[in-house]
Amino acid sequence: MISTGDSSPATRLEAPMRRQLLAAISQAAWPVMALGRPFEAVAADLRSQPTGQPVIETLSVLRSRLELQFAPGFSPTLQAAARTWVHTSADAVARYFGRFPVPKVELLLVPEDGSGVRGGVTYDEPSLLIRVRLGRQTTEAQFIDDWVLVHEMVHLAIPRVPRPQNWLHEGVATYVESVARGRVGLVPPATVWRVWAADMPQGQPQAGDAGLDHTPTWGRTYWGGAMFCLMADVEMLNRSAQRQGLQHALQGVLAAGGNYGVAWSVDRILSAADAAVGQTTLTDLYRRMKDSSEPVDLDSLWRSLGVAGGTLDDDAPLAKVRRAILPW
Repeated sequence: MISTGDSSPATRLEAPMRRQLLAAISQAAWPVMALGRPFEAVAADLRSQPTGQPVIETLSVLRSRLELQFAPGFSPTLQAAARTWVHTSADAVARYFGRFPVPKVELLLVPEDGSGVRGGVTYDEPSLLIRVRLGRQTTEAQFIDDWVLVHEMVHLAIPRVPRPQNWLHEGVATYVESVARGRVGLVPPATVWRVWAADMPQGQPQAGDAGLDHTPTWGRTYWGGAMFCLMADVEMLNRSAQRQGLQHALQGVLAAGGNYGVAWSVDRILSAADAAVGQTTLTDLYRRMKDSSEPVDLDSLWRSLGVAGGTLDDDAPLAKVRRAILPW
């Protein structure tokens, strides 16, 4: 989830003040808001930190710097497990995009009662920041199963967009999170396809729908956006004999200077992405779906990809495309 709050100069906080304020707010039990030598940590001694101050470490992911901030309340064991989880998540994102999306980002982890990753949000002011709420009893298996952190890190790869196109941000994060985690073995590819087949229909237009740009419901924003990404990925890979798909298109956005630190129009984002693969697939698909309530024939798509019936059929017409998205 990305922050869509007021970012006017009057609302901006200096980084140290922001860390303390966000940590205090989170501890007050707010509800959920909405390669190489890749990992080096300079760990602060937990016992030497002043009471109420975050423990701060610096992680290097390729040529990017991730400032990892532990709000007060982490045990040494949870801190170590969380550090590994952050590294694993950042590595999955960097492998998908060819590099970590931004040169520098702060990641504030806030502990609370319970277990599991409880929610995350990404901010752009006054500097890039991801805040994630984390249960103190989170297990190793829950860290491995988590998708929230990869989702938030994927947001960093897409420029900020006007509110009506928030579906693009959330759709890309929802779709790429699954692909990135599947490719590094954090989730089996067959599981990804089963989940998509079960959940992606939530992105279909319902009564009163006016197209992706005009229907900001939860289903259309997250799963409608993910459905857009899947359709684009399939089309690009099919047209290029599996050589270039959405991954290469999004890498082209980064190469053109686009990331969450800048604001671009959707047309500019999709044009840069299309140019990277020598197609107009994304722009054409956007023109078809932005104002249209026409449903997508997902059943036909699953059959063509060889996903129908909960099995993976390698004799299906688009089985090679399916394997290009997630190798099996």
